[in-house]
Amino acid sequence: MNFKPLAFVALLATTAAHAEDGWSGEASLGFLNTTGNTSARTLNAKGTVGYKEGSWAHVARAAALTAQKDKVTTDERYNLGYKLTYDFTEFDYAFGSLDYDNDRFAGIIERRTEAVGYGRRLLTMPKHTLDVELGLGATQQKLATTEERQGAFVGLLNAKYQWLISDTSSFTQTLKVEESKDNTFINPVSALKLVIAGRLFTTIGYEIRTNTHVPAGTRKTDTLTSINLGYSFGQKAKP
Repeated sequence: MNFKPLAFVALLATTAAHAEDGWSGEASLGFLNTTGNTSARTLNAKGTVGYKEGSWAHVARAAALTAQKDKVTTDERYNLGYKLTYDFTEFDYAFGSLDYDNDRFAGIIERRTEAVGYGRRLLTMPKHTLDVELGLGATQQKLATTEERQGAFVGLLNAKYQWLISDTSSFTQTLKVEESKDNTFINPVSALKLVIAGRLFTTIGYEIRTNTHVPAGTRKTDTLTSINLGYSFGQKAKP
């Protein structure tokens, strides 16, 4: 079994233990083990750490997934991201972002994207929020069939909707679209978060990852359904 996601969770847990005022975030872990005619294990971990001071805000995120069937690795992916935002007004802001994706079993096994852009908070209601972002940047990707990297300019669309259902539950829908001359990457993620007690929570998530242009013999779309147990920390820890 690959234990890299466990090391990732341990790092986030250490960060949470030392969190001070101004910091916020969460870390979660999901594990599935089946035995019998088929032996299969799936482990996923994810987390975010954020810091806000005045008009500036920083958010770092990471996710890892590994799966084995009959002791053979069938899936392994890692995602890292960082975003810096600056608020011009209560509703308008500028952002810069860095993203890295590594997926051993996808048609595009590695992608790096750097972008800058403008964001607008379209909804700021007590129970409903919606942020939309447009950006421009560059992407570099490596296909499964070659060691060469392809570079291109990219247009970026991000959207995030959150519904605070109750004091102990919330629903989040995000959408990420990267458009370049070689490929369009589409990544919607749905998540239902339920607080169990205090800062302990569980999430039920569904993610779709689609690349419109991939090498022959590889799938354009991957999906991930997950159930995770997590812990939130910091000033803004909430459902």
